[in-house]
Amino acid sequence: MLKKILLLLLTLCLSAVTYAQITNIDSLEAALRNEKQDTTRILLMNDLAYSYAMTKPEKSGPLVFEALELSRRIGYLKGEARSLNMIAHEYRRRGNAPKAMELLLQALKINEKNNYLDGLSNNLGVMGDMLNGIGDYRQALRYHFKSKAIREKLNWKQEICIADLVIGGVYKNLNILDSARIFTQQAYDLARQINYDRIIGHSLVQMGDINFLSGQYTVALEYYRLSIPSMIKAGNGLSRSSLAMATVFKKTGQLDSSLNYANHALAIRQKRGENVAPSLGTLLYTIHKSKGNVDSALFYLEMAKAATDSGLTKEKTQQLQNLIFDEQLRQQELAIAEFKAKEERKHDLQYAAIAIGLICFIILFFALSRSIIVKTKFIEFFGILGLLAVFEFINLFIHPYLEKATNHLPVLMLLVLITIGALLIPVHHRLEKWMTHIMVEKNKKIRLEAARKTINQLEGAN
Repeated sequence: MLKKILLLLLTLCLSAVTYAQITNIDSLEAALRNEKQDTTRILLMNDLAYSYAMTKPEKSGPLVFEALELSRRIGYLKGEARSLNMIAHEYRRRGNAPKAMELLLQALKINEKNNYLDGLSNNLGVMGDMLNGIGDYRQALRYHFKSKAIREKLNWKQEICIADLVIGGVYKNLNILDSARIFTQQAYDLARQINYDRIIGHSLVQMGDINFLSGQYTVALEYYRLSIPSMIKAGNGLSRSSLAMATVFKKTGQLDSSLNYANHALAIRQKRGENVAPSLGTLLYTIHKSKGNVDSALFYLEMAKAATDSGLTKEKTQQLQNLIFDEQLRQQELAIAEFKAKEERKHDLQYAAIAIGLICFIILFFALSRSIIVKTKFIEFFGILGLLAVFEFINLFIHPYLEKATNHLPVLMLLVLITIGALLIPVHHRLEKWMTHIMVEKNKKIRLEAARKTINQLEGAN
């Protein structure tokens, strides 16, 4: 009875999910029609293209290419990077991972150059997903941890949830189940804290997967059942819950229940216009084979084969690995260049500090000297040198932070440096006036003392 109720709920949810998707598309279409600002229109186009990809894939491509063209025409780099990401998503969905990776790397370079941290985090996360997809789990973890670090810096809680969930999934693939459990639990706890239903549901499914791999089938099934209400609220993921439950029932020999849930997972994917996962096709094949349904078994065997063939071929996998290798080499070169730049900057700061120290020492030496007479022009000359040295020191010190704050815009950087110079000049004039006064007074004392000595000598001679 409980199984029938769950199946009925899943069927009702499928209708609710479709309605929710249509409502979301309608609202995005209305926003796009009313929006006049090009930059906002580009972002809306990408969001709408993503929604179309789930329900109306024929509309997704033209819209995102329009967003890319407009971004390039008006020079909106953030929009260009986001559009490239979306086109990469489309290529990945169609099974062309190497082309998707090429576009991702283009977007990555734009985001790196302009310090667009949100886009950079997304690039790194998707690259981690692709590495995970070809079984390079260790490299996938590197990219996902980099992505998570940026999300934590931005305090981007929803994306931190996703990162923890994905990292838990990679550890699950590595069969390091303790780590998988820790990161999945972190994702679940944070998702509960911020009421993020999609990640709550997927975290529960992943906890079920971890228990399934541990041989705890009853516990796994309970987690899968617990995920259903959150999947209903989120509007996606029901096919995954259904497939997971079907897998447990197959493992425990309950073929009828397994077939019911597998058929339901298939119906959800077909209604959403999604490709059939090879695991689902294989499961349906083995169920029908076990039940003696030869025709159905052959049908689903062909379905599973077609789904596998539509994935990465050996040639595409090699192309993807070559692109990833080239990118890793580029990242290493960037890291070396950054290290060298930091070392050079450290040395430049030291040289500037030494120059300031020497100039201050010379001025103070002559100011405090009891026997050397110094002209005013000498003070002016060393004052200008000191001003230049201090300005250069400040410039060297703040330059990396200034580049990030101004996004490398020369006009803004120049304005900031002019402002700093405008603040330093009055301070310099006051110090110069003060030092000149000290020098003049000191020179008077030296001349007066010399005159007294001369007078004393003349009087003594007389």
